[in-house]
Amino acid sequence: MIRTVTALATAATLSFSGMAFAEAHMSASSMNEGYNMLQTALMSDFDRLGIPTDTMDDLTLGQIAAIKSILESDDDENQTKVQIEAIIANN
Repeated sequence: MIRTVTALATAATLSFSGMAFAEAHMSASSMNEGYNMLQTALMSDFDRLGIPTDTMDDLTLGQIAAIKSILESDDDENQTKVQIEAIIANN
């Protein structure tokens, strides 16, 4: 009886830890996919504004979020470009 309970407890522990690993892996994968989609969208905006896209690889997630926020604001394109270039220069 004790062996059966021990075996069941071990099996439950292993199945839950496997699920946690899979969930963490899926979450990291989804986050990476979202980051890549955001970078792709920003590349299009950078091209439109005449900002070199080779600077994208050096930006942090916080800087990318700030740039996305600027792009979604109501500022004119000239002001938007100046603000984005300031963020890139501070990198």
